[in-house]
Formats: sequence, C-alpha cells, structure tokens
Amino acid sequence: MTSVTETFRQALQNALASRDTVSIRNALIKVLEREPSKTEVSAAHKAARRIAEDGDAVLISLLPQQAGADAYVPSARGARSQASNYLTVDEKIIKDLPCRVGLATEKWDAVIDEGMRLTQRKIESEPMLSAMLPGWKAEPRAEKRARLAAEASAN
Repeated sequence: MTSVTETFRQALQNALASRDTVSIRNALIKVLEREPSKTEVSAAHKAARRIAEDGDAVLISLLPQQAGADAYVPSARGARSQASNYLTVDEKIIKDLPCRVGLATEKWDAVIDEGMRLTQRKIESEPMLSAMLPGWKAEPRAEKRARLAAEASAN
C-alpha cells in the first residue's frame, strides 16, 4: 500500500515533468479534486521537501504574481499578497528570487549564488535599495554552510 505522502510525491513529480514551476497546493487540489485538509497539505509539503532534498527541484516561496501560470491564489480576503510554496526547476525564477529559496541541495548552489550576486549588484546600483538594506552582502551557500558548521561546533 502506498502512503499518502508517496502518492503526493508522485503527483508533484508528474506535475514537474510537464511544468518548470509547480504550486504544491494546486497540484494537491488537482489530485484530490477538492480543497485539501490541513493534514493533506502537511503531507504534500513533506513530499515536496523530499523532492527538494533529492535535488530534483528547489522548494521556493513565491507570491502569486511571481509564480506565473501555475500561481495558487488563495480566495480569502487579503490573501493575494500571501506567499505559497512551489517546486521549481526554472533557473530564471531561482536567479531572480534567490532569497525566497526554502530548500535546495548543493546541485543548485551555482544558480542560487549567481542570483545572490545579481541581487547584490541590484542593491548596490539602486540608491533606494542601498538605503533600505545597508550592509546586505551575498554569501555563497558553500561558505555559509561552512560558517554555520564552524559556529555549531564551537558551541
């Protein structure tokens, strides 16, 4: 017997096979053909994390206007400005929004780091952004992992 998480994982992988960016909630609604329960949403997010941990996609949080055609737009009042989780293999989205990446393996480091460098340049070239984000620096993911590991071992 297949677990619910495995069923959702297969549904998400099938969706990723046909699209570069997949709304976890939209894929779940299509499988269930109804609004999912909190338990089902939790199982779908667990399945999405496994896909990201395997390096098959990046787990990223996006606003509806950032997600494109597969955007999940909640119906609740004011919810249009709430981010939802997506799986993506779209390098443009990852480069444009590297700070929104929730989970990615080392396989995606180069793409995310390039996006961080581009973001750094944007911040430095825009006086308004520079004023709002003083001292913001892009840190390569490999260096950040090494720094965090060193800090953890020191404590």
